[in-house]
Amino acid sequence: MLPPDAHIEIVFFLGEAASAGDANALIARCREADLDAVLSEVRSHWAAVLGAVRVKTTPERAMDIMLNGWLLYQTLSCRIWARSRFYQASGAYGFRDQLQDGMALVATRPAITPEQRLRAAARQFVEGDVQHWWLPHSGQGVRTRISDDRVWLAYAVAHYVSATADAAVLDEMTPFLEGQLLRADEHDSFFHPTVSDDVGTLFEHCARGLDASLKLGPHGLPLIGTGDWNDGMNRVDELGRGESVWLGWLVHATLDAFAPIADARGDTTRAAAWRTHADALRAVLEREAWDGEWYRALGSTMALRSIRQAGWSAGSPRFRSPGRRSRERPTPGVRGAPWPPWNAS
Repeated sequence: MLPPDAHIEIVFFLGEAASAGDANALIARCREADLDAVLSEVRSHWAAVLGAVRVKTTPERAMDIMLNGWLLYQTLSCRIWARSRFYQASGAYGFRDQLQDGMALVATRPAITPEQRLRAAARQFVEGDVQHWWLPHSGQGVRTRISDDRVWLAYAVAHYVSATADAAVLDEMTPFLEGQLLRADEHDSFFHPTVSDDVGTLFEHCARGLDASLKLGPHGLPLIGTGDWNDGMNRVDELGRGESVWLGWLVHATLDAFAPIADARGDTTRAAAWRTHADALRAVLEREAWDGEWYRALGSTMALRSIRQAGWSAGSPRFRSPGRRSRERPTPGVRGAPWPPWNAS
């Protein structure tokens, strides 16, 4: 029992080891360490990582606090390393999740990003689609009809190359996967794929994903599949005709960013085809989705608009209140979505 005004410092260890012997060795090493020096080293490490980018004088003090340290810390410690959150605590790798989160680290931990892109590329099937998520210890994962996964690899790689000028990463080689295709009545399938003998550069992985994303629906917009970033829209395309405006923006932005990369590598045929597709897609987005003031959108946080096979428009006047997005709304830009620049205010 402590007497009045007294204090005591208690140190305890939490850790993990492969065996009892390894655990005892770890404990012994920690007991011999200068713990004040260790703590100082940890603090210096995080100060360097989190202080690389500083945001000042936003209108909200709370926003300053979130942006200057907390969000970046959460991205690295929780999303990249632990891969854990309230609704997904399995430790699995999420294909789009890791790519998106890694984009936030290009300025602070650029060495992580190429490794992450190559890890994702290695979970792509020869047909161009990917494992939506997979377990790292076994490689088992789920093959889906989610549409945006195929695009995110190229989008994230283009962002990395633009930010770092490290075009050499495009020549890194990694194999594709092989596995059973989804049946017509299957939305997804969990299984253990095999590693293919088909090996390609990171550029080829990106390009194959883009080439697999060019199929259009009856209005000329990309097919939503069983989700286009918003996995909750998994029933929109049950008959194979549902379309997505948000996916149109993502595909357009990615083709626009990746065509110059293809040109620089001498793949001018692909670059020309992508530009032609992007130009046509922009025209359709303006004709089908933009009414002069609003983009018709089904109530997604990323300004999604789906056109269901039944014939109604999610952004029609019938659904006007929850189903439209103004060009002035900043949410997609803040969240990193490819908000259409031609209607930016």
